[in-house]
Formats: sequence, structure tokens, C-alpha cells
Amino acid sequence: MLQDFKKHLMTGISYMIPMVVAGGILGALAKGLGGWEVGNLAPDASGATIFSYLNAFDWGQFWWAISKLSDFAMSFACAVLAAGIAYSMSERPGIVPAFILGYTANQAKAGFIGALILGFIVGWLVNVFKKYGEKLPKAFQGLLPVLIIPVFVTFIVGALFFMLLMGPMTAVMTAIQNWIMSLNGGSKFLVGAVIGACMGFDMGGPINKTASMAANALFADGYAAPESAKIIGGMTPPIGVAIATFLQPKKFTQAERDTGVSCLFMGLCFITEGVLPFAANDPLRFIPCSMVGSAIAGGIAMAAGVETPAAHGGIFVCGLSTNPLMWLVAMVVGSVVTGILYAIFKKKPVEEENHEEEVVDLDLDINIE
Repeated sequence: MLQDFKKHLMTGISYMIPMVVAGGILGALAKGLGGWEVGNLAPDASGATIFSYLNAFDWGQFWWAISKLSDFAMSFACAVLAAGIAYSMSERPGIVPAFILGYTANQAKAGFIGALILGFIVGWLVNVFKKYGEKLPKAFQGLLPVLIIPVFVTFIVGALFFMLLMGPMTAVMTAIQNWIMSLNGGSKFLVGAVIGACMGFDMGGPINKTASMAANALFADGYAAPESAKIIGGMTPPIGVAIATFLQPKKFTQAERDTGVSCLFMGLCFITEGVLPFAANDPLRFIPCSMVGSAIAGGIAMAAGVETPAAHGGIFVCGLSTNPLMWLVAMVVGSVVTGILYAIFKKKPVEEENHEEEVVDLDLDINIE
């Protein structure tokens, strides 16, 4: 069972990596060439769509449009992960319901952890439908992959997610957010370390988003320092991964080394999701290393009184901070700690893991009798 779990997970990751890399690099280009406020350079929004009045020959609007490509790509990363897992378990019938539910997990701030769980549930349930579907009349068997499975599996697993999983997840997120905000009157290093550790825990998942929302809430109340811990703590994991792949290249596959290079650019642009492939593939080793580095980075930033007047922007907001030098020190120290720790604890890849599952022909044959 463990080998099957790893096989299905690796298949989902292999499909997700190109989506994360494409989205991350496009976002890095948009912020690097369009400026950290590229998200505010949108064209007139009174049109039928957000692109109705886009002037692609205007420098700012062009890079705003490219940044939207990045946003769209990153929003589908969890969907692709879930679809890849379900496809590995149940072949083509699992792709559509898992894709829908993976995207739902992302919108619900459940992140890659929620998408991973839903992908496995969908794959299992699709196999159940396929098993009992063999007893149906031939006319209905033809409808099984194109109507019965997509509709009913999506409905059942979606209802399960909304009724059983969403409630506890929301309660935990609210409790963590309130706890982080209650720490604001204490040690600045402790507050920054907690925010940073949460940012480095699940890389865009519910804990990460909860810490981010807490920092944003404190920022709205006039406390800008938590935003520094949030941004720097979220930059540390991908930069740390890049450092680890440079320090111990033999411990990483070629695909992981290539992803590590892109993680450097994504980390500089505060795109924490770039490390999702590593976190999903090696959570027991990577996540603790990520949390330690991010906690140190966040703690240093807040203890040094670094205040950032922006909620996003990565390296591009460093110069706008109250103490740019300590901003950089916190980022570098946290990233190096993550990189060294992961380079030490990472195991060399098993030879069979170096081979990604071949993508088979996805042509869909529909036979209705």
C-alpha cells in the first residue's frame, strides 16, 4: 500500500511540476519587469471581462496581463495534482472529478494537502464505480466514464468535503489566526517566528493562508512588521530548496534540480507554492527544515523592527522597508538554514523514482449502444 501511495503521489507531482514552474516563472517576470505593484496596473475594469480594455502595447498593462497568466496557472496547480493522483489510481475516468475538486480545495484555502486528500478519495471512489459499473447494461456502461462517474463522484466527494472537512478546517484556521494575533503584544521575535513557521509549513495551504491573513489583519490595524515576517518567511522555503539542490545535487533527481533553479526565482518573488513538489514528495524531511528556516527568518525580521508597507512583492519591496539591510539578512539567514538542513536530511533518490510515469494517449472513445 505504501508503494502504491508513493506511485500515485509521484504521478500527481510529475504533472503538477510544469504548472507550478510555468506559473512561478511568469509571475517572477511580471513582478521583475512590471514592478512589485504590477497587480494594480489593471486596465479599465468596466468592460465585459477584465481583458476587455487591455492595451497589450502598454508596458504596465502588458505585464499585468502576464501576471494574470501566473495567477491562473498557480490556481490550477492543486487541481492538476489531484487529477494526476486520481488518474494514476483509476485512469481517465478519475481526471475530471479530481480536477474539479482539486481546484475547489485551492479556492477553499485547503491548498495542496486538501487536493492530495481529495485526489486519493476520488481515485478510490472511481474504482468502486468502475467495479460495480461492469454489472450495468451495456448502454449504461458507455455512459459510465462520460456522465455517471464525473457527475456522481464529483457530487459525492464534493458533498463530503463541504459537510465534513470544511468545518473542522475552518475552525482550526480561525483558532490559529486568533492565537497569532494575540501574540502581538509579546516578544517580537516570537511573533515573527510563529508567522514564519506557519508560512513554511504547508506552502500555500490552510496554515500558510491563516498566518498570512493574521499578518494582513495586523497590518490593517497599523502594525506593518508582521507583513515582513510573512513575506520573508514565505520566500525562505523555495530559496532554501534552491540552495539545497546546489549543495547536494546528487541527492536530487534531474527534474528536482531543474525545479530548484526555478524555485530561486519564485522565492525571490514570494511565490511559496514553488516548493509544493518537494513538500508533497518528501514532507517528513522537507517541512520541518522549511519551518525552522522560515521561523528564524520571520523572527529576525520582526526583532530587527523591519516594517514592509506592502502585502506582497517579494524582493521588490525590500527597498521600501524601514531596514532593507536587516530585511536581506533575515531572508538570507533563513534560506541558508533551510537549504543546509534539507541538504543534510534529504535522502538520495531511489533509481526507480527518477523515471516519471509516461503519459498515455488520452483520446476518449465513447461507445453508446
